[in-house]
Amino acid sequence: MGCSSAEVVMNFEGLIPIIQCQHIEQTLEFYQQALRYIIISKTETDTGLQWAYIKSDNTFLMLQKSTNATGASQDKTSNSTPLTSQSNNIILHYYTADVSAQRQFMAAKGIKVGQLEDTAYHIRQFFVEDPEGNKIVIGQDIKNQLS
Repeated sequence: MGCSSAEVVMNFEGLIPIIQCQHIEQTLEFYQQALRYIIISKTETDTGLQWAYIKSDNTFLMLQKSTNATGASQDKTSNSTPLTSQSNNIILHYYTADVSAQRQFMAAKGIKVGQLEDTAYHIRQFFVEDPEGNKIVIGQDIKNQLS
């Protein structure tokens, strides 16, 4: 059975979260240090870094400097309100083969890491926050370890 002309089949090729940043340089440094991201591409202007496309293993993120309602970039001296408000609706969840080693690595870099916890859905995980206040979970599937 084929698709009628009224039906359109769309396949997604991927998803790349964009993090709105009030302090993009600090946030970029966090992702480079904590999660070993490298810069694929970036846009800078005379006012500094505006956008970065970054990669770590099989994960990609975009960082974008927040703008106010007039389109002007936010910076440390700006008194204007960001266009977007901080939200707790999204948590970035990373999977790793050795969550304990990842936690030790991040702690050694001076990053405030939460305690390891085992979930009811068989994930050993800990929480961190990036400089923008975004919640990040680093987890490891431990289902096979429990058998």
